[in-house]
Amino acid sequence: MVIKRSELASTDFSDIATGERIAAVHPGEVLRAEFLDPRGMSVNALALALRVPAPRINDVVRGKRAVSPETALRLARYFGTSPLFWMNLQIAYDLRVVTEESGAQIEREIEPLPPRERPKPPKTQAAHARAAALATSAAQRVSRSTARGATRSATRSTAITSSRKT
Repeated sequence: MVIKRSELASTDFSDIATGERIAAVHPGEVLRAEFLDPRGMSVNALALALRVPAPRINDVVRGKRAVSPETALRLARYFGTSPLFWMNLQIAYDLRVVTEESGAQIEREIEPLPPRERPKPPKTQAAHARAAALATSAAQRVSRSTARGATRSATRSTAITSSRKT
């Protein structure tokens, strides 16, 4: 369904807009409903596939634990998603919960910076781009060092095996 901006004022949304707030959805609920249940996969089977303790995944699925960056990397690798997919689910959940719990109080306590003193969006976007580039660079360095470590380990194993034969 496509709604044009000009049609917004005259469109009846009464069948979809009740005014009730939808409860925050924990990433574990998404994991269970969208990834585990359709595959008939158990929490234990996923934990084994991700090579993490079963209680970690169980707690995430039950909404008792947040998705950590490491778990996001593992889930992304296994399911073919991105780590940001899982982290964004977690961030959205956390923000929704804290907004419900503390949003009104924060609105009362914090005086916003006047608009003329606020940073310009391009500077903020540039900072995000730099941070993303640094994170990508760091991830690539870790990946390369892990690969080099595996190569060195294989070389050492070959050298040890060769020296035993002589």
